[in-house]
Amino acid sequence: MFKIIRTLYKCILVPIIISVFLYYILKPLNNIFNKKGISNGISSLLTLIISLIAALLILYFFIRYALWEFNGLAKNIHNLSSNTNTIANQNPINSIVNEIYKSINVNELIKIANTMMINYTQKFQSNLYKNINDIVDAFSKILLVLLILFFLLKDHSKFRNKFIDLFPEKYKDFLSETLYDVDKALNAYVTGQLMVALSLAIMIYIGYKIIGMPNALIWAFFTFILGFIPFIGFFISMIIPSIIAVSKGIYMIIKLSIVFITVQTLKGRVVVPLIMSSTLKIHPLTDIFLVVTAVSYGGPMAAFIIVPLYAMAKVIVLSLYKYKIIKIR
Repeated sequence: MFKIIRTLYKCILVPIIISVFLYYILKPLNNIFNKKGISNGISSLLTLIISLIAALLILYFFIRYALWEFNGLAKNIHNLSSNTNTIANQNPINSIVNEIYKSINVNELIKIANTMMINYTQKFQSNLYKNINDIVDAFSKILLVLLILFFLLKDHSKFRNKFIDLFPEKYKDFLSETLYDVDKALNAYVTGQLMVALSLAIMIYIGYKIIGMPNALIWAFFTFILGFIPFIGFFISMIIPSIIAVSKGIYMIIKLSIVFITVQTLKGRVVVPLIMSSTLKIHPLTDIFLVVTAVSYGGPMAAFIIVPLYAMAKVIVLSLYKYKIIKIR
């Protein structure tokens, strides 16, 4: 039973979640084409083509940059191991850093990572047929996401109307308003979270460049991806840069701490209130509780979807009370 649920989750639910997320990101572009008088089918196709070209160009330049910096990244990892015995000699204060460094046993972590990479390479060579199947499976899921996304862009209003028609007449006003409010909440959350994640990535990239953090673009990209997980995503993205800072000494740790505090303050005081203040009326403590619980039980994907799911449930319950379908005693 659990195997069937897991298969359905991977093969159907995950592509649908990704498609809905991309739908709300690409919806403004699709609306621009619709306002120009272009039909839904052509506007949806144009939206997908333009988005794919933009994504491929970004991916191409990012991969080139990542490959260019890969040698530097490998060198930093090597220095992380070799500098263990010299950190304390650079400055008396760094003896504290050395103790911390020893306590987290970074050398052992690096050895484990190297062993994992070697094992993965050997498995890749010995399981080439399985890897080909995995590539085909990944391609089919990407194709499924694109197809779902295309029909969401093209027929979103039809889906809504067909769903409402399934219910008796007395519920149609309730369903129409509820679906509108849910759509509005999801649209506001996804676009708002995208802007927050992008703002975080830009600020952290500038900060990394100022302090001389190696591979700034790579770590800023991870910040952008993890920025979609509310509250804890930014902290997770700081783990690897913090380890690199430890390897470089107390001054880099101080500089990274200043960057982290500055970006976190700007995020909490400026970015989030400016972008997300009018989107979802959810208390920050509720957000934190939801995300931490979701990570514990369902991993990153659950943390990513838990807040919009909560917002949807809240909208539905409020509509049920408003239309007196559920009565308060």
